[in-house]
Amino acid sequence: MADDYHALAPAKLNLVLEVLGPRPDGYHEIDTVFQEIALADRVTVSFGRADGVTVSGPYAAGTPCDATNLAWRAAERLAARAGTTTAGLSIHLHKEIPPAGGLGGGASDAAAVLKLLAAAWPGVTPEMVRSVAEEIGSDEVFFLVGGTARGRGRGEVVTPLPSLPLHDVVLFIPAATIERKTAQMFAALDALPFEPGHATEKLASVLPGSVTPADLSNTFERVAWEIFPGLDRLRHAVEGRIAGPVRLAGAGPTLFWIGPPGKGRPVAAAAAGLDCTVVLTSTAAPR
Repeated sequence: MADDYHALAPAKLNLVLEVLGPRPDGYHEIDTVFQEIALADRVTVSFGRADGVTVSGPYAAGTPCDATNLAWRAAERLAARAGTTTAGLSIHLHKEIPPAGGLGGGASDAAAVLKLLAAAWPGVTPEMVRSVAEEIGSDEVFFLVGGTARGRGRGEVVTPLPSLPLHDVVLFIPAATIERKTAQMFAALDALPFEPGHATEKLASVLPGSVTPADLSNTFERVAWEIFPGLDRLRHAVEGRIAGPVRLAGAGPTLFWIGPPGKGRPVAAAAAGLDCTVVLTSTAAPR
């Protein structure tokens, strides 16, 4: 067995995200188009060392290093299924994706660890990997698939779609998020009428065409501007600088712009000095 295994764990955008209503299991039914982007954490799985999770990178703060970390939970559950142990297993996460930012960083780290352990542990099957991914969260299955895909159920029913052409992406990342963010967002939506699901179907039907922020939508925008302190102010400031709309990433609070290759750099430059971190990246290369 090799000592170290390495992988990239990419972030994602939800190009369209519709919340269709509550489910009997306590989750919400969603319909979404996922899009993998180039921004990624670096994940290393090592054996024969002190077990546990270590974190580095610009977004190390806020990433748990204990048993609550999704990547570690994924490893423990896969070990139980494979009849092995996590003793001597260490996971290192170099965080380029902000935690709790709506970009799926924790879920992507977990999926990357599952794929690395499947390569390292004899007897691990694709069915085991997918089962664990479904258990620990809603976005993990998408990260096993990657690219451009439609997510239904609570997000774990994933169908690949034609790849989005290469686009520039600019992220506007606020300095802080809020506690129990996703729970607060869903609770706020419960007081409103739910979406019919037509926007996701419409976007999925026109892929692999190019998109702009005006083509996209996110149900959480109906409540996010009131829930995240200062986010509506930041949104208006960014939109004023770039003379166009931005969208909310997932359950927020990250905002994003998407457009043709080569157009992202002036968008990023226009937002310089605002109260956020600006990251220029791109969609993942089409498959």
